[in-house]
Amino acid sequence: MQNSKTILVTGATGNQGSAAVKTLLDNGFSVKAITRDPSSAAAQNLKNLNATVVQADLNNNSSYRDQLKDVDGIFCVLTFVNGTEKEINQGISLVNLAKEYGVKHFIYSSVIGADLGTGIPHWESKSRIEDHLKASGLPYTIIRPVSFYENFLLPQVKSRILKGKLASPVKKEVMQQFISARDVGKTSAEIFMNPGRYLNRTITMAAEEMDMKAVASVFSEAMGKEINYQNLPMFITRLIMGKRLHTMFKWLNEHDAVFVKDLQAFKKEYPNLTALKDWIKLNFKTT
Repeated sequence: MQNSKTILVTGATGNQGSAAVKTLLDNGFSVKAITRDPSSAAAQNLKNLNATVVQADLNNNSSYRDQLKDVDGIFCVLTFVNGTEKEINQGISLVNLAKEYGVKHFIYSSVIGADLGTGIPHWESKSRIEDHLKASGLPYTIIRPVSFYENFLLPQVKSRILKGKLASPVKKEVMQQFISARDVGKTSAEIFMNPGRYLNRTITMAAEEMDMKAVASVFSEAMGKEINYQNLPMFITRLIMGKRLHTMFKWLNEHDAVFVKDLQAFKKEYPNLTALKDWIKLNFKTT
């Protein structure tokens, strides 16, 4: 399939960004993949798939400004790991440049609850970027994914799962929603192919809904071995994960964490989302 559009993707070597790059390439788009380290294995993998890998630092817009001259769309995902103020500045700067260069559609991958005033720093930062994007006049779509399956691949989480323990700060009775990064990539490609349908919309995305005890059961079934849920005390969460994530998990334990209220209706509009069981079989050694 051939497509004349060129899409610039930030965070291209991360879970969401790489999923967006791969799905866009599969649908015939040309892709500029922004990364700070083009020599990394992840960046080289994207290059081998025919993405144009671009070395740039989002903290310095002069390092990527010229890349926007022939770009039709932007898929923007940002990280808060170096501080939420840097994240906000990166987002605002990219939106401003996209406006300056007349980018036709801007997809921003935000987070659930960004507009709820939760006090969670890395949710509030995304709200600031959302507001700036909406006020910019750019044609946009904001997507708000729920918790990613890929969080189960974090080394400290995966190692425990392989030993039979699914440890989480989220209480066992708290209902959560989940989705795969791959589905974010697929949806983003769909948006760029049909921008009018998604113009100026904010879409909260989820594929599964269950509590952590049920998640452990799905892992047990998919892996063919018993995986038990283990609650991680909040004081340990604070020590291991830091203040920001402690604040997030505390909020999730004390509030309604179900953001897509009619999940079945959502899945009808966005079919073929990845089930947790299928994702586990792809990403964990099963018997």
